[in-house]
Amino acid sequence: MALLEGCTAVVAGAGSGIGRAIAQRLHEEGAFLVICGRREEKLRETSALISASAERIAMVPADVTRAQDVARLVADVQQRRGGLDVLVNCMGLMRFGKLEGLAPGALHEMLDVNTVAPLQLSVALLPLMRARHGGSIVNISSISGMRPFEGSGAYCMAKAALIMMSQVMALEVAADRIRVNVICPGMVEDTELGDAIFAREQVAASYERFRPTHPLGRNGKPRDVAEAALFFASPQSDWVTGAVLPLDGGRHLTTNKPA
Repeated sequence: MALLEGCTAVVAGAGSGIGRAIAQRLHEEGAFLVICGRREEKLRETSALISASAERIAMVPADVTRAQDVARLVADVQQRRGGLDVLVNCMGLMRFGKLEGLAPGALHEMLDVNTVAPLQLSVALLPLMRARHGGSIVNISSISGMRPFEGSGAYCMAKAALIMMSQVMALEVAADRIRVNVICPGMVEDTELGDAIFAREQVAASYERFRPTHPLGRNGKPRDVAEAALFFASPQSDWVTGAVLPLDGGRHLTTNKPA
């Protein structure tokens, strides 16, 4: 029997990269998927990639930083499935700049997407998990939430806040058999974040430069994160909550600077 047979999973940020890979992996293990994200065309690509017949998959275009979009998503899941077993928060935004010159608006934007949106979406969907007498929330943070990286302080702050929020929520909902865990990826290739970090024409060379910073000798792939998300989403981790998993080939054990 598939690990998530009969389960309902919402994957926020499923339009590309890590979120898309997680959605695909959960679907492979039997979950009914509700995928959401800001860009409808990207969600359509994800849906077509996962299931040509749209079997066990629905999409809800939504900007989860907006309360009205969150409410619409919750209503859709309620009407379609009546409850929820798994939520994966994979939305993210990265901007660069030293803290000294950081505009308040830039900090607020980073916190809104990386911290506040996962909190608000989780809280809004908790009643649907309680309707199933339990569930699993998986939040995708970053090694940047565990280690300081100069020039990306706002991102580090937001991802660190996501970790703490997740652990507090893990305590507050444990009595409802709802588990909350966090994955902190290192450098992951084949995502749109690569274009944000590096100039487009330098992405391949930059990935090569970062490989030696991971003791296991390679950067990550979206599928690596998807496998970890499946573990936290499934009954395999039934006695795990509040965990923070560095998924970075050992990079958190070493320097935070590229070679």
